[in-house]
Amino acid sequence: MSKPTNLEPSELGTKEYWDNLYTTELTNHAHNPSDTGTVWFDDSDAETKLIDFLSAPDLVPSLNLSQATTSFLDLGTGNGSLLFGLRDAGWAGRMLGVDYSRQSIEFARRLAQARISPDSSSSSSSLSDPDSARSDDDEERAGVVGRRENEQPITFLEHDILRTSPAALLTSAQSRGWDVVLDKGTFDAISLSSETDPATGRRVAESYRSKIAPLVREGGLFLVTSCNWTEAELRGWFAGPAKEGEEGEVDEETRRWRFEEVGRVKYPSFSFGGVKGQTISSLCFRKVRNIEK
Repeated sequence: MSKPTNLEPSELGTKEYWDNLYTTELTNHAHNPSDTGTVWFDDSDAETKLIDFLSAPDLVPSLNLSQATTSFLDLGTGNGSLLFGLRDAGWAGRMLGVDYSRQSIEFARRLAQARISPDSSSSSSSLSDPDSARSDDDEERAGVVGRRENEQPITFLEHDILRTSPAALLTSAQSRGWDVVLDKGTFDAISLSSETDPATGRRVAESYRSKIAPLVREGGLFLVTSCNWTEAELRGWFAGPAKEGEEGEVDEETRRWRFEEVGRVKYPSFSFGGVKGQTISSLCFRKVRNIEK
């Protein structure tokens, strides 16, 4: 299956756009603590549907997702809304939200702090340190907030998926990968970037899968939601094994793995010109060993 044609670049694919947006949302929250910012795809009730999908007991029987222990990595976390929703739905395992916008991470940390200490100041300096965490013993430097009894920490970390080694997110209990890796609109933004990968000379969207695949543990899930790509196009981007020439040089380790589709999230559909579709698409892939034929 070949990859879809790249999208035309847009300002939504620039770091400047997202830094400015979250600077505004930080300011709005400082003036009105009840303003928790934008929830992407809220008009489709995407977060509720994603959480319900993950909570389905027959999602992937062999995976046995446990609300007590399943770990989540949220790529392009924004204000952390999806992780907060998962926590409120009873998922108590370790959660990490990453974003390349420092303002986004500061905003998520403030909202998380407000969840456990509503009367706390909206500008807590102890939560603004952007340094990476390298172990669970150093949680505070990574902005760990929202931890309650019998829960693993929610952590928010400034991290550029495309420019930083995946190893930076593969520490401690997640050294072999995360149980569930989430992408709600992040691949959309990357698809609108005009930047190219120095290693391949291709648009950065084309190397995205090679960057995120190591983050998913064997048998783990990658759940991606998009408003720019149809389900068929998402399959073109992510399903199957990595192909030589599409993501640069594919090494032996990368060739061992592929993504297989295991589910889709259903949204209200519409028909236009005899074609049925959805305003957004969410597909779930499982990382499995690639069987050479």
